[in-house]
Amino acid sequence: MAQDLDLREICTIDYRTDFASLLEKNKDSLFPSSSTLGSVHFYRGLSFLEKNMYPEAIRDFKIARTDPTVSRTFCNFYIGVTYMKLNISDSIFAICSEALNVPVSQLKNPGFWQNAEITQDHIFSAYLIGTNEVVNHTTTDTSLIETCLKFATHDRDFLEAYINYGYWNFQYGHYTKTIDLYKHALDLEPSYDSAIILCMGYVYRLAGDPDQSMKSYILLKSKYPRFAAGFNNKGCLYAYIDQDNKALNTLSIAIRKDPRLLDARCNRGLVYLKLKKYRRAFDDFSAAIQIDVNFADAYYYRGFTRKAMGDLTGSIRDYSRAIQLKK
Repeated sequence: MAQDLDLREICTIDYRTDFASLLEKNKDSLFPSSSTLGSVHFYRGLSFLEKNMYPEAIRDFKIARTDPTVSRTFCNFYIGVTYMKLNISDSIFAICSEALNVPVSQLKNPGFWQNAEITQDHIFSAYLIGTNEVVNHTTTDTSLIETCLKFATHDRDFLEAYINYGYWNFQYGHYTKTIDLYKHALDLEPSYDSAIILCMGYVYRLAGDPDQSMKSYILLKSKYPRFAAGFNNKGCLYAYIDQDNKALNTLSIAIRKDPRLLDARCNRGLVYLKLKKYRRAFDDFSAAIQIDVNFADAYYYRGFTRKAMGDLTGSIRDYSRAIQLKK
């Protein structure tokens, strides 16, 4: 059965913590046309942040926010971003508490966010708390994470909020909600669309809507005909709906476009394995191992293929290598 195949679909979206689009979107309104000392400190702080020079970044952001011509809201936000990079949860709560003039104990209560005032400071604080808690695994309170990430989407132009809340819903199997959030993100940032469309195709498939999944991959092909990951996922979709020849053809296109795409090599091998074309499956799994000698799944699948071909000694050797790599 196709659904028994452990195919490797690609979804390149993850939680975003760079917040680059925020600065780009607001660059014309953050500062006056003339360069002030505060603005110089702010932008140097951003450079320090990108260079992973976190103490220096925090120092500059704190100096910048004393300049009345600089957005204190954005200074506090990027101080929080820096603390997130450092995985200092208490400091994030402290900077948000300072920005909102609210005790930390209230910020940790999901009920506070359900009724909070909708200001940019509140939106940024909710987003910092929610993103930090999920990225750095600092709490088991999923209700706080979800409430904060959801609150941040009150800013309809906040791309990162929609990406991260969408990914949160994806991880918890709320696929319809994920699709709605990703659609909005796509409207906000067309240049980010290859990753979003790719993942939407995957999520539609998980949601049980292969037709919409196929439409996503067709759109992706029309806009990015060289994007091998799109062909990989489209090939997987064909395999899942038992159109094996189309699956093989599409996965072969993915491999031609990117010969080192391990997922496509492995997926084509699995389809060959399903069709009992063992020699071709063996060749694909062997090619995957040549690309990455530590690819445990390729050894496992090749071991299975060797066994089907009657090579028990070889299968034991491959299974043993897979076990060694998975420990």
